[in-house]
Amino acid sequence: MNADHTRSAIARLIRPRSVAIVGASADAAKTAGRPIAYLKKHGFAGAIYPVNPKVSEIDGIRCYADIDSLPEVPDVGIVLLGAQRAHLAVRELAALGTGAAIVLASGYSETGAEGAHRQAELIEAAGSMRLLGPNTIGLVNLTDNIPLSASGALEMDHFPAGNIGVVSQSGGILGALLSRAAARGIGLSKLVSTSNEADLDLADFIDYLADDEATRVIALYVESVRHPDRFRAAALKAARAGKPVVVFKIGRSEAGARAAVSHTGALAGADRMYDALFRQVGVIRAETFADLLDMPAALATGRVLCGNRVAVLTST
Repeated sequence: MNADHTRSAIARLIRPRSVAIVGASADAAKTAGRPIAYLKKHGFAGAIYPVNPKVSEIDGIRCYADIDSLPEVPDVGIVLLGAQRAHLAVRELAALGTGAAIVLASGYSETGAEGAHRQAELIEAAGSMRLLGPNTIGLVNLTDNIPLSASGALEMDHFPAGNIGVVSQSGGILGALLSRAAARGIGLSKLVSTSNEADLDLADFIDYLADDEATRVIALYVESVRHPDRFRAAALKAARAGKPVVVFKIGRSEAGARAAVSHTGALAGADRMYDALFRQVGVIRAETFADLLDMPAALATGRVLCGNRVAVLTST
């Protein structure tokens, strides 16, 4: 798919006017009940369409028996079904003309050959509709109060909106960054968990954030760069836009590389190759997880040193 189509689809995904929640639960304590609860809690102004044949309404919102019964084509569908059935909902959403689907279920390429087959089935079902995930926790658009996620971090009442965009290949890390940033008063703009990247990946969201007026710095939590050429092009686009990119890349050790493969099915690759790629495109590599907030927070101030004369004063 061409770049313009991808940017348009991501814009619709990040700022939807309507969201279908397929497999929504009336129990807000369950994972399948969280997306509706969080959309309401954090002030989503668009239409919410729960899909569940077993209940007539959820938290005062009319519930629909199936996707075909929806009153309009949703911009986004959040699919909360298991891996064995998610592709069926994806196919129905695509047939309606939905812009994108967010698939939370695990059990795909990260689990081996059988899971890889299920992921291929998911991609085929989507057709021209774009996919976020699978095995994702979703995304959070703090700029516009749009949480499309089941992350427990969204239990907090308020998050400061700011100018740091986050793209993470780990859903758990997305939640950790969201809560840690809020606790420190660091404002974020958009947070996206790409996870298995069956379709949309790191490069797609770096490209989007490079054009996003609300984002000044881009922070990445990376397990693997699946498409180096596209990553390079997106990082250079961000550089041309004057937006620093900070990356925390896991998998430096053999054990870390194995963990990355088991988590999202990524191949971690030789670490020195990543160092070379990051240097080539001007990406700043964070050495610790804490740096992934500290460095973007400093860069987001927009202050630039005019020289190299730096003094450090410490009390110990």
